Amino acid sequence: MSVKRVTAQGEQRRAIYRTAFGLVGGVLYALRITARIAGALVLAALGILFLNYVVLSTDKAHAYRNLDPSLAECRDGLAKGWTVLADTGRETLRAAMPSDGDGWVDASNDEGAAIAADVRWATRLRCALQRHVVPSREAGGRDLAYHLGFIEFQEDGEPYALVSRDGASDTAIDSAMLRHAMDTEMRAKGLPATMVKPVITQLDALKKHLSTGSHYVIAFVHGWRHDARIGDRNVADLRLYAAHAARFLAQRCPSDSSVCDMDVTAIYVGWRGARVDERGLQLWFGDGIGGFFGNLSAGATLFDRKPVSEAIAPAAISALRTLETTLSAPGTHNKLIVAGHSLGGNMLASGLKDDVVKAVRRHRFGEALPPILGNLVVLINPASEASKWTAIQREVWMKLADHADAHTPASEVERDDGSFPTDQRPVLMSVTAALAFPAGGLRPGDCAWIGLDVEDAFTAARRRIRSRLAATDSMFDAGVDYDWATHDLFPTFKFDFRPAAGFLDRVAARFEGRQPRGESCSLPPPVGLGAGLLTLPLRTLSLLAATFPFQNTAREDSHTIGNLDPPRPAAGVLADAQPSAAPFGTTHELLGLDAPGLERHHPYATLADAALDCPRANHWLTRARMARTDRRGNFWDSAELAPGGAGENGPAARFLHGLQLTGIAPITRPNDPFWNVRAFDNALSRHDGYRLSSFICALNQLVMDDITDAPSSMSDHQDAQIP
Repeated sequence: MSVKRVTAQGEQRRAIYRTAFGLVGGVLYALRITARIAGALVLAALGILFLNYVVLSTDKAHAYRNLDPSLAECRDGLAKGWTVLADTGRETLRAAMPSDGDGWVDASNDEGAAIAADVRWATRLRCALQRHVVPSREAGGRDLAYHLGFIEFQEDGEPYALVSRDGASDTAIDSAMLRHAMDTEMRAKGLPATMVKPVITQLDALKKHLSTGSHYVIAFVHGWRHDARIGDRNVADLRLYAAHAARFLAQRCPSDSSVCDMDVTAIYVGWRGARVDERGLQLWFGDGIGGFFGNLSAGATLFDRKPVSEAIAPAAISALRTLETTLSAPGTHNKLIVAGHSLGGNMLASGLKDDVVKAVRRHRFGEALPPILGNLVVLINPASEASKWTAIQREVWMKLADHADAHTPASEVERDDGSFPTDQRPVLMSVTAALAFPAGGLRPGDCAWIGLDVEDAFTAARRRIRSRLAATDSMFDAGVDYDWATHDLFPTFKFDFRPAAGFLDRVAARFEGRQPRGESCSLPPPVGLGAGLLTLPLRTLSLLAATFPFQNTAREDSHTIGNLDPPRPAAGVLADAQPSAAPFGTTHELLGLDAPGLERHHPYATLADAALDCPRANHWLTRARMARTDRRGNFWDSAELAPGGAGENGPAARFLHGLQLTGIAPITRPNDPFWNVRAFDNALSRHDGYRLSSFICALNQLVMDDITDAPSSMSDHQDAQIP
């Protein structure tokens, strides 16, 4: 063998060794980099957990509004009423309004401003029961007054005791409250009076307050990232609702003397929904940096707070039922509306589900289903699994003929329309800021059908669809203010990444200057090279999220109550009404009316004199159903009512039965008492955008007014159940 050949073979072996060693080195280097990245991610996760659970953690067992009403600071306020929030608010209104979840913050409703003016308010605002006044500044105007009470719960559902200013359990509570608490303790534990040491709670103070007089009560359960601390925005939101309710009752007083002396009481159900002290971060580092890290830290607490909301649910429901019993005393005509927002909605949905299922099973054909709690329960953008709603829908569905087929005659379907009577009022309603029209999106063939220029049975429907799609296009151009938290974020935490993939697609479409797939019939413009390269990472992430293996595909478990739309049938067009093969999910729609003075934000301090009109809306629901007798009441529309009496108005927002012009037949009967409402952003926007006066008015009209011929007061409901 020649020397040259041996040398060549040696070089070849060395090249192979170098290549092998290079590959091994590259793999080891990649593994080291991967390990470093993984280690950095683990350290970051541990750092966030350390920050959330140690450095930035809120107090685990702390009541913020537990001063007993008999203390001098509280007693004087209850006797005279506090105008401080409205007074200081009028001064701050001169400055520009800041922005939050729905693009507006009420600068005239800030407890922090009152404390900044006088530090004594830091103590006074801790009272468990307060009386606030919004004074009128006009000659002949009427001041608005209401009470504000608090019930706070620890993470195990234990209520908080009232305390004196030094923090010890208060012993100076009036004798009537003490006797009542002792009697309750003796009955519960079977102990003699000498062995009873009652704990006087916030609930006892509210029971005493509500036991006399006439009351209109709004109970509000707050959600994630909130609690009852002074300055919390959800407390301010409840004050805004209470002042609106006082204004609406004042408007009804001249024509109905029974409401003139009705006291508005707002009850704030507090719990540790804020796991991270976000306000502290903002105070330390400013709104920009502090707000960013607050959002980042709080985002990791959804899993942590949701189980707590469900653990507290039994205690919260029992407390609300105790107040309901107090308000239902014979001869009274009190009213109670219970609302829960976000995880507060989850708390109500969790605590009431079994009661509602049982009520449906016990319901007798043709009789009105009585209210489940108070007069009406409203879930606002509830962060709760759709299965908690579909469990109720399935109970109703099992008892009724769903649609006519070879085995079910049409006469049986029509007969079952009478399962609930025509005067049935809603008893449980969920309202969620929806993403787009139509529910389920547009199919490729829909646009061709919508564009047809022919005279047929669907001509008028096509015109309405074109008009609504034009509005949808303008909504997209301005940005659709849907509830991102329950539509996209909640499923992600439930290990369903498909909504997040849709979100990334929509973001990419906006960068490219076109509308998302399935939401418009407008021809998309060509995408430039620069925009295409810019959105390529988003498109790639979207594809990975949509096709990620082993993700949760059970939509009823991963989607929230208001973001589960019934699937559209394979056949039919948008103007058709074909039965869905899975008739569970959203049932109604809500739109704004563009009413003068209503469809806007009214600052708290101006409500006594604002150009605000919320007239009675008696019998509108019955008239809406009557206007659709040709369709057995289906697809009723509160904007199209049968003729009524003088002074009978429609509601302040537009309610529609069924998902109209979507190709889906209504999945509930016209008289069904359970409304799962998809709301457009001109009525309810984003996650916290429930402050429009039109929306507040519409909710209160459902309770304040006799929207059907059914009784509307709590005692009347009880009387109606007596044979």
